[in-house]
Amino acid sequence: MQFSKGFIRQVVEATNLVDLISEHGITLKRAGTNYKGLCPFHAEKTPSFNVNPLRGFFHCFGCSTSGDAIKFLTQYDRLSFMEAVEELAKRASIPLEIVAGSSRPTNPDEDRGLRCLREAASFYRENLAVDEGASAKEYLRERMVPENMQEHFQLGGSPDEWQGAMNRLQQKKIAVPDLLSTGLIKVSEKSGRHYDTFRGRLMFPIRDTRGRCIGFGARSMKPEDKPKYLNSPETSYYQKSQVLYGLFEGLSSIRKLRRLIFVEGYLDVIRLHENGFEDAVAPCGTALTQDHLKIVRRYADTVILLFDGDTAGKNAALKHANLLLPHALESFIVTLPEGDDPDTFLLKHGKARFEELLEQKVPALDYLVQQTIKKYPDSIQGRMQGLEELLPALNEINDPKRRQLSLLAIGERMKIPAEILARELKRKTNKYLSNKDNNATLQRLPTSSKVSQDEQWLLQSLLRKGKLWPLVREHLDPQEFQTPQFHQLYAKLLQLPDAAFQAFDPLKLELSDPELFQSVMLLLTEEIPSHDFGLSLRRIKERNLDNNFQQWLLNSTSNEDRAQAGLKRRKEEEKLKNIKQIFDNILTL
Repeated sequence: MQFSKGFIRQVVEATNLVDLISEHGITLKRAGTNYKGLCPFHAEKTPSFNVNPLRGFFHCFGCSTSGDAIKFLTQYDRLSFMEAVEELAKRASIPLEIVAGSSRPTNPDEDRGLRCLREAASFYRENLAVDEGASAKEYLRERMVPENMQEHFQLGGSPDEWQGAMNRLQQKKIAVPDLLSTGLIKVSEKSGRHYDTFRGRLMFPIRDTRGRCIGFGARSMKPEDKPKYLNSPETSYYQKSQVLYGLFEGLSSIRKLRRLIFVEGYLDVIRLHENGFEDAVAPCGTALTQDHLKIVRRYADTVILLFDGDTAGKNAALKHANLLLPHALESFIVTLPEGDDPDTFLLKHGKARFEELLEQKVPALDYLVQQTIKKYPDSIQGRMQGLEELLPALNEINDPKRRQLSLLAIGERMKIPAEILARELKRKTNKYLSNKDNNATLQRLPTSSKVSQDEQWLLQSLLRKGKLWPLVREHLDPQEFQTPQFHQLYAKLLQLPDAAFQAFDPLKLELSDPELFQSVMLLLTEEIPSHDFGLSLRRIKERNLDNNFQQWLLNSTSNEDRAQAGLKRRKEEEKLKNIKQIFDNILTL
C-alpha cells in the first residue's frame, strides 16, 4: 500500500514533535522558541540537539542529523518509512488513507532479514517439540520452566548439526546472504564453507518493541560447548547495547507501572514474569550501558537492579550505582542472599518473600555512599577522601539543581559538617570542571573523522608556514574548531605574536608553557599528508556555515525569516569563496 503526499503531510502536521521525542526518553528543555537536549543519535555531554516545534523539525549541531517526525522514527526506532507513517497516524488517531491499487514500497534488505529471523525463530520453536530438541526440552523441565512461559517467550532448540538451520531455511527460499546478514550462519576460515552459528542450544528469541525477532540468545546443552551463553553477532537488526530482553513481553505492565526490574539472565526474566513481575528485563549478553538507560527513560521512572550477594555482585552493584547517579530516575539496588539468583530465590522462597526482598531496596545514591565510606577511616579526612571519589560521578549530573541536591544529600549521609561541605565542595568541583573543560594538552591526535583531520592538517600547516598566520588570525576564530583539544590549542597559539611563527621554534615553549609545548610537538612530529590547505579551511567553514544556517532555520517563524536566512547564507558563501582565493594566492607565492 501507499499513502498520498497530502495524507503524509497531515500526519506529520498532527504530530507534536517535542512530545514524540520526549516520549522516547529524551529530555528536552525550552530554549527560546525551540527546545534543546542531548542528541539521541551520538554520544555527547553538552546539548546540541535542537527541536523547532512550530516547523516540526529537529537538527543536531554535533552530528548534523536532522528531519521531521517520520525521519526521527526511521532513525531512532529503525522503522521503515511506511511503518513510521502508520505509527504517527495511529498516535494521532487519524484513519489510514491508502492510495487505491498501490503496493507498499519497502526496504527489501530489511524485509528479507526480518523474514529470515522470523522463520528461524519458528523453526527453532518447532524443533523443540521433536527428538532433535530433546536435550533443550529436558533442560527446561529440570529448570521448571512451565509450558505457558516457553510459549510466551517462544523458546526453541537448535539442531546439533553444522547446517541444520541453514538447510531448513534455504528450503523456505531464504538466500545465504540473508542468513549471513542476520548472523544465523558463519563462514569457516579453513574450508570457506557456511555453518550454523547456533548448534545444539536452547534458543531465546530476542524481540524488539514491535515484537519482531531481531536476534537470539543461546545456551549450550553440552558442558564442552563454550561459551555457555552465545548471542547473535551485531547486525543492522541487533545491537546488544540497545536491546532489553523481556521488554516486549512485559510492555503492557511496564507502561502501567513505569518501572523496570533489571536482572542478569534470560531465565531470571522468565521466572519473574511467571510470578507476576512482568516488568523484569535483562541486558543481552552485556553490562548495562548508557544506551540501555535511554530505553529506560522512555518507559520507566523507577529502576530496581538485582545483584548476587557475592563479591562480583557487590562490585557490579557499585559500578551500576555510579552509572545511574547522573540520570533523573528513582534508582534502587537489591542484593540477593549469597548463592542465589532471582530464578533460584523465587523457586526456593516464592513470590511473597521476593516482594519482601524488593521492599528492602536501597536507593542507588545511599548504596554508593555506603560502599564508598567503607573504604576509608571514620574521620573527617576519611570522609573527604570518599567525597573526592564520588565527585566525578556527581559532576556528570547535568541539571545544576539536581547536582547540588545530590551533593548536599551525600554530605548529610557522610556526616560532613555544613561549613566544610560548602567550602571544600565548591573548591573541588570547580577544580574538577576547570580541568575537564580547559585541558589543552593533546595526548594523541584525533583521527576518527574528516572534521578532526581537516582541523589537524590546518594547524600543522600553520606551524610550518608562518606567512599564513596574519591572515588566519583575521579569518578563523577558535570557536570554529569542533575538536575541543584543537579549539583550546588554537586559542593558545593566537596569544603568540605573528613574529613567533616566521621561524617557529617550539623549544622556546618548553619552559614557558609545557602543555602547549607537548601539543605542538605532537603535531609537528606527525607526518603531514599531501593536502590542500585552502580546501581544509573551506570544509571547516562550510560545516560551521551549515550549522549556523540550520540554527537560523530553527529560529525562523515565518517565510520571510526563512528567506532572510537563505539570503544570509548566500552572502556568507560568497565571502567563503573570496577567503579561499586569498589563501590559495598566498600559497602559490
